[in-house]
Amino acid sequence: MSVSEAIQILFVRAADEFAPCADYVMRTFARWIGWPLQIADFSERTQALRAGDPPVVEVLYATEEDISQAKAPTPAQPRPKLTVWVERSRFFGPNFLVLPDLPEAPAALLEAANRDGFRKYVERGEAGTLKLSLDLVAAAFWFLSRYEEYVVSTPDAHGRFLCAHSILGPEFYEEPLVNRWFERIEEMILGGIGRAPAGPETEQVPTFVLTHDVDVLRKYRGLSGLRRTVGAMMRGNAREATSEIRMASLVLAGLRRDPYDSFDDLFALKERLGAPSTFYLMGGGSAPLDCDYRLEDQPIRELFMRISANGDELGLHPSYETFRSPELIAQEARALAEASGQELVGARQHYLRIALPETWYALAQAGLRYDASLGFADRAGFRCGWSGCFRPFDLEKRQEVPMVELPLVVMDMTLAVYENIPSQLALERLAKLLAASATRGGAFVLLWHNTLNDKRMFPGYWDTFEYFVFASAGSVRFETAARLCEAYELRLVNVG
Repeated sequence: MSVSEAIQILFVRAADEFAPCADYVMRTFARWIGWPLQIADFSERTQALRAGDPPVVEVLYATEEDISQAKAPTPAQPRPKLTVWVERSRFFGPNFLVLPDLPEAPAALLEAANRDGFRKYVERGEAGTLKLSLDLVAAAFWFLSRYEEYVVSTPDAHGRFLCAHSILGPEFYEEPLVNRWFERIEEMILGGIGRAPAGPETEQVPTFVLTHDVDVLRKYRGLSGLRRTVGAMMRGNAREATSEIRMASLVLAGLRRDPYDSFDDLFALKERLGAPSTFYLMGGGSAPLDCDYRLEDQPIRELFMRISANGDELGLHPSYETFRSPELIAQEARALAEASGQELVGARQHYLRIALPETWYALAQAGLRYDASLGFADRAGFRCGWSGCFRPFDLEKRQEVPMVELPLVVMDMTLAVYENIPSQLALERLAKLLAASATRGGAFVLLWHNTLNDKRMFPGYWDTFEYFVFASAGSVRFETAARLCEAYELRLVNVG
């Protein structure tokens, strides 16, 4: 029997108010691994074991008390090949949505991401039974639902939850911990039923999702361009200010190319590699931080044609004030679709402003199928502890949201501005996060703005990103966000 063959799982848990939360985690696991899943409470366990063929694996999510009260299968009843008891913590209890705390000690959860550390929490019982004494069901829920963001109310000036606001240090977001725990659980199950774990030949090829938020087209055009020029002058010394004025004059006189006008370079790079990407454009917005273009402008119409001709994806970049407004998102989606003549599948919020769960519902009501906003603005990494697509969860209604989330891993401005690291160190961070994203169904989602070509503001960064994409090309699979979303939706149909 090959490793790739499906293993039927029976997940048994208490029929309490937190059952939807535990079920959500197990459904996410089943979709990730592609195994059929049956869910039952303890009163239904015996009947579930009797019905048809017994499951290959039974997973009990239970406290000591639950186990002592649960009826064991009789000798005459079919038994699963393996029973795994995941010891339930007190996370799902009276303090739920009161405290932001994790269900287990943070150091233990970090340790459990690697094979040797995980083994410390696995105990062998009688034949065919294993106990996992670490509540990775609740821990996975904490990350996937962004639990602490419902409890900790410390938004920044743009209304965003930052990595700096998390109760965890940045090291907990350097790799997709939930994927790692799922990998360890998979290995535990395969070992428990006598199957060999996947070898090096089955290692995942990273999927690279190259994306671009088109916020502004020109650095020196209009009032916003004037404000940027004045700001750059004030930040620099007299010599730099003089140089900035001269550059602005040359650009406005048509003697130099505006530094934000980098699409020729970007498309040339993509065409050489055969790399598709996703462009997110605004369909409106009047806030000072919104776009400097209109959809009928000639440069935008030309960009629409290039996106279509190159096999790229066009997505919506909802403007600054939309993240709590279904009406504005729907209005801007219609405007962009009509102006471009292209189907819109997904979106990424401007300034990564997202309200959980309101923004997801607003996007879904506008007919969009995925969101790609869940990355920290101030720190590159895995905000949801997850690499690739997944269904988000509404903590208030305790149900899945009819939307696919594709979390952002790296935004260029995060490295250049928020983390404020030189371009050489940015290359090292990019390489590590790309390697970390490799898992079944995983995706390294990179946001690369056209404005990064401003070499005065971001010295070395355009060259660094260009080199990184080139260097990665031989060992990754480039894909658009929409195609990943469609593949995940097909998995939802097949697995449930």
